[in-house]
Amino acid sequence: TVQVKGDNIAKMNTNNPLQAMQGQTPGVSIASTSGQPGSDMKVNIRGLGTVGNSNPLYLIDGIGGDIATLNPADIESIDILKDAASAAIYGAQAANGVVLITTKSGKEGKAQVSFDAYYGIQNVARKAKMLNSKEYMTLMDEQAVNSGSAPYDWSSFKAIYDENGNVYDTNWIDAMFKDDAKMESYTLGVTGGSSASAYAISLAYMNQEGVVGGADVSKYERYNFRTNTEQKLFNGLLKVGEQVGFVYRKTRGIG
Repeated sequence: TVQVKGDNIAKMNTNNPLQAMQGQTPGVSIASTSGQPGSDMKVNIRGLGTVGNSNPLYLIDGIGGDIATLNPADIESIDILKDAASAAIYGAQAANGVVLITTKSGKEGKAQVSFDAYYGIQNVARKAKMLNSKEYMTLMDEQAVNSGSAPYDWSSFKAIYDENGNVYDTNWIDAMFKDDAKMESYTLGVTGGSSASAYAISLAYMNQEGVVGGADVSKYERYNFRTNTEQKLFNGLLKVGEQVGFVYRKTRGIG
């Protein structure tokens, strides 16, 4: 088994807990399926085990769920069962491994209020260097001459000139990428309890713009609410509680 603590996941400041686990889980391959904000992650434990759906079984507080909907700040720990023997109790669904997610719960003591926030910007580290209009025209003339044809009569291409007779010169790489695309996340949490009861409540907001086209073209936005409570009755003979999670996601993207 491999365990990753929630504090190590939260401090990575990612929109998906699986992104924060990359490089921290030996024997587990975690790769992004796309550069699109909010895109899914592909997880392989002990290699490709089945044809078709090879995803592991995800259990959030003992119940099946989607780990991508979780707010990383709500996670106490993640345990990955890689060994076939340890995963056997979950049946055929565990053929590709099991990922156990434990969310934060309240503890006896005074109420504690926590606020976690981060704000960052994203930029393309390296862009392809494009020819300008004049360089492109020169290159096209050279290939025409080398092929035994006459150079192009560029004056006949009316659409490439502006009203002043100058050739349009647009760097489409710069036009496609947005500079300083923002990524932000805010989480407000309250935990506490007594000898008979405990509670943990959190409210979170996350937003990430895509570097291609900005928010108008590519965007991922998520609202999270989670509450975990436990009440002890009859001197601890009976425990009653719930673990409720709500998520609302808005995505916008391109193929």
